[in-house]
Amino acid sequence: MPEDEVAWRVIERGWGVLDAAGNTIGYVDSIVGDVDADIFDGLAVGDGGKVLTRSRYVAADHVAEIHRGEVVLDLSPEEAAKLQPYAEPVSEPLADLEPQAEEAREEQLTWSQRLAYKLLGRRP
Repeated sequence: MPEDEVAWRVIERGWGVLDAAGNTIGYVDSIVGDVDADIFDGLAVGDGGKVLTRSRYVAADHVAEIHRGEVVLDLSPEEAAKLQPYAEPVSEPLADLEPQAEEAREEQLTWSQRLAYKLLGRRP
């Protein structure tokens, strides 16, 4: 008899990931979500470091049960074999990727670059 179910926040790296038929398809590489906002997006599932392969992404919608030490999916073995590679989310908000203001860029210049900028009237 399996243990009682646990919350997604308890999942740890290395837990087994099983398809709906009970076959181990991999191991948890990372949990995708926001703990503070209690948002579970899914899992990155890999081979547990046995072979250098790319992790695959499992959306939270396909997580059927979570027991201590294992995550059970609602995917058949065929569906699990078709999981897409995991792509790491962008860690910076898009607003932080905007070009810097002119003054901020100037502060990052070296002393010689600032001197050339003043003498030439343009960026080196």
